[in-house]
Amino acid sequence: MPTRVRPPIWLWFNVLSLDAPLIALVWQDFLARCYPTMLLPQGRAVLGLTVWAIYLADRLLDVRHPASPLESLRHRFYRRNRVFGQTLFALVVGADLAMMPLLVRPSLFTAGLLLASAVALYLGAFPLTGWATTAWKKPLAALLFTAGTFVIAWTGTGHPVRELAWPALAFCGLCLGNLLMIERWSEGSPAAGPRVWIWLALLVIPVVASRHSNWFEAIVFSAAGLCALAWWGRRMPGDARCVLADAVLLTPLLFR
Repeated sequence: MPTRVRPPIWLWFNVLSLDAPLIALVWQDFLARCYPTMLLPQGRAVLGLTVWAIYLADRLLDVRHPASPLESLRHRFYRRNRVFGQTLFALVVGADLAMMPLLVRPSLFTAGLLLASAVALYLGAFPLTGWATTAWKKPLAALLFTAGTFVIAWTGTGHPVRELAWPALAFCGLCLGNLLMIERWSEGSPAAGPRVWIWLALLVIPVVASRHSNWFEAIVFSAAGLCALAWWGRRMPGDARCVLADAVLLTPLLFR
């Protein structure tokens, strides 16, 4: 039987999987300001609830399998409190479904359904088939997270490829660097790994061509924060590093 684990107060936001929805909402709002887009409250609510539901589902699916020696505190919490996790997931999904009819724009509703189908395939293909260690899991997670953050702007822009392709690609690279770094730390390695440094270094390319765009500057600040955390945070506990790795993605808050 798993031992009872009581997370410290500073870790509860991460344990309840609220960090990912917050990051998505911060960047969605920032995107609407950098590339003017109509962003209604129901659109924000659906994104936040959807991301929260996905992360809760991912945690609950992960703990269906036997615990690993290096299992994170987040996973140990859900393993011990499955009924709580399942109840919270049901409530979040119910609230999300109740909000979705308010997205009256047909193109947005269609894009949302396609994205939801892709997420369902993702959740089924990896946790349920045992492919959790495949090299494609983190890139696909970063791609889906980016798609969810950009879907409203993408469907509401006259020339989405021309205007949003590079911002989306840069954001996806930042998310991938964050996910790879957290994955390495969850495996017990104090180093970020060469893949992370490559991805973070590649983020410099769109910034050089951005001509001082706030969007790309925020991405550079977040990438620099991840690099600093990887270099100077090796002696920190793994859970603390994971929390800070998400915190440094909140740099759009500096551009108010």
